[in-house]
Amino acid sequence: MFDYEKNLWGRGVASLNWSNPTAFRLKMSLASIPQTGKVLELGCGVGQFIRAIKKIKPALECFGVDISESAIQTAKSLNDGVNYELGGDSIPFVDNFFDAVLIYDVLEHAENPDKIITEVRRILKSGGIFYLFVPCEGDILSVWNFLKKIGVGKNLTKKYAGHINYFTRRDIYNILKRYDFNIISKRFSEHLFGQKIGVLSFFLMDSYARRHSLNQINNEDYYSKVKFGFLKKIINSLIYLESWLFQHVPSPNVHIICQK
Repeated sequence: MFDYEKNLWGRGVASLNWSNPTAFRLKMSLASIPQTGKVLELGCGVGQFIRAIKKIKPALECFGVDISESAIQTAKSLNDGVNYELGGDSIPFVDNFFDAVLIYDVLEHAENPDKIITEVRRILKSGGIFYLFVPCEGDILSVWNFLKKIGVGKNLTKKYAGHINYFTRRDIYNILKRYDFNIISKRFSEHLFGQKIGVLSFFLMDSYARRHSLNQINNEDYYSKVKFGFLKKIINSLIYLESWLFQHVPSPNVHIICQK
């Protein structure tokens, strides 16, 4: 099992700068968020996305929820103006509480994705906005899907990222339809170049972990230990440019804005 107490995500700084790996997801989600009201990031980790949103739109009342006690404790210590709570399948808020709910890279980790979507619908106000980003490794357009069919890198995303669900885009659309969410927009990112870099990073992590006798390491920890300097900024910028130019062209990495 992936250890979410020892492997924390979200300790970095999310930014709209093209050289930041969070930039495209942050840009896509900002398009869905009102200027005022209550906004929740579900699966926030240490809070890099919701913290950036609070900074960009300070009038919002921002909340973050995560299953990791270590992540929530670390996030609370930053005193960033965001309200953080521990929570799993059951989200610790009353019905019809939020104007918007955001999830980045969460459903592929979830043992019960339907429960999460049910809870999101419960806590959203009528007309509330739900943004989600999901990397769909089971999709026909996924490089991971192709590699797994030929027996290469089969368990890398499970071992180093905790991915247990390999969705297709149609799977995600059907889940949202099943819970009566109205899809407003779909955008796509990390097409061919971005996917190849993502796959390469997992093979590099695997090599690093083997050399250092590590059972697990996530991408944030890995890139903090291995310095690529200016090259990393160039690669991130190229991935952003690819995503921006081809955002209307389907890829397995889907950004959805929908409404309750």
